[in-house]
Amino acid sequence: MTRISALLATFLLSSTYILGVAGINEYLTVSNVPKPSTCGNSGVLPAGGWIANKRCGYVMGTAVSGQRFDVEATDSSGYHYGRYRGTGGNFCTFLVPSSMNLSTKTSVSSSCSSTTQSALCNRQHFGKDFDSPPHQGDGAIVIPLNLSGCSGFYNYFIDSTFQTGKYQDPVPFSMATVSSGGYRYSTLDGQASMIRATVPEYGQVLWFFVPRSCIASQLPSVLNNDGGDGC
Repeated sequence: MTRISALLATFLLSSTYILGVAGINEYLTVSNVPKPSTCGNSGVLPAGGWIANKRCGYVMGTAVSGQRFDVEATDSSGYHYGRYRGTGGNFCTFLVPSSMNLSTKTSVSSSCSSTTQSALCNRQHFGKDFDSPPHQGDGAIVIPLNLSGCSGFYNYFIDSTFQTGKYQDPVPFSMATVSSGGYRYSTLDGQASMIRATVPEYGQVLWFFVPRSCIASQLPSVLNNDGGDGC
């Protein structure tokens, strides 16, 4: 059985995502997650691992510690595709490696399809008014922001349509101290914007949402809505 288990694990961690299993595993998410080195990042994510639209893709929130993630598939770099069950959100997404406590395994039903996985690859499925065309920017500050007076939230999306959302998981650090703020994109309902900033309390660059109304006056009149993104 040991040899069979090892072969099965190797198969499931192949470079191609394996989908369609009727029963999958759910785990609790953890804090102090290493940033994904496979994407050229270094450092630690204090609140939990990033969730994204694909491996090394756009950050879509944070799987804060103590929430749940249903693993549909895992690739060779350790990225997971599945369902994030958060404070107020419940949707299909990708999760960076080392974001779960593997000793908390629970069996659940599969609920995220390959169709949703493919749709996520297109950034227009979840966002608009990007700072750069597809495959450009890559975390660099293209549109600098002053975040003074803004409120920050780790999450906004609530379901896999990504048509609307609500602010969830307020950031625990002081927004008055953050620096080097940069705009990335806005949600489809135009209410929230994903930004990156240096957080002195953690000594880390983090991604989180702020109300678009808080930064609207600092955004250029023309933002990028080009298609052509994909996996």
